[in-house]
Amino acid sequence: MHVHILRKSGVAVVRPEGRFFGGSETRELESKLGALLTERHPIVVVDLERTQHLNSTALGVLVGAHRHAARLGAEVRLCNIDRGIRHTLVILKLVNEMIVYDSLRDAVVAPLNATSAAPLRATAAPVLAPE
Repeated sequence: MHVHILRKSGVAVVRPEGRFFGGSETRELESKLGALLTERHPIVVVDLERTQHLNSTALGVLVGAHRHAARLGAEVRLCNIDRGIRHTLVILKLVNEMIVYDSLRDAVVAPLNATSAAPLRATAAPVLAPE
C-alpha cells in the first residue's frame, strides 16, 4: 500500500493505493494529508481510483482532513470512488459533508468553493446515489 502525491495545475493530488485498514498505511495517508494542508494547498484531491477498501479509521482520516481544510478555507475533494466505498459514504451519511467528483479532471478544474451550495456537494447527483 502506497500513498502517492502529485501536484497538478496548482492542486495537490493524493493517490492512495490498496486497502486501508487503520494500520501504517492509514497513518501514512493521514500524515501526507496533514502535510499538504500545513503547506496551505487550497485544494487537495484524494483520487481513490486505486483504493479498494477504507475502514472506519481511514474514513475518519478523510473526514478529519476535510474538516481541517474547511477551517483553513481550503477543500479536500474525493474522486474516482468505487462502488463499495460510495455505498459506505451513503450509509454513513457522509455525502452531506464530503466533496465528491466523478473524475480527477473534474475535481482538479473546479474552482475553490464551487460545490458548497450543492446538496450532495458533488458535481452530479448520481455520483453518490445508492445503487
